[in-house]
Amino acid sequence: MAKSPKKTSSVPRINIGISDKDRAAVAGELSKLLADSYTLYLMTHNFHWNVTGPMFNTLHLMFMTQYTEEWNALDSIAERIRALGHYAPGTYRQFSKLSSI
Repeated sequence: MAKSPKKTSSVPRINIGISDKDRAAVAGELSKLLADSYTLYLMTHNFHWNVTGPMFNTLHLMFMTQYTEEWNALDSIAERIRALGHYAPGTYRQFSKLSSI
């Protein structure tokens, strides 16, 4: 019978001059930022979809610009978490636990 390969840690070994503990702490704080940013993105998109009144066009376009910029920022935050060797949160459940909004 063949031996099973040894399981390795889900966090890759990274040496960027920051200790594992500090990288985990930074990734944890970035995860909170990601959750807040994603929540803000959803709120802004909601405003975009549901704006009414005489300022409709102006507000509709402003919200679209904002949520587009927010969307692009989300990717950068998540990629930074991955670059630190940790998985970025990506579910509504995770975001609701991490978000302060």
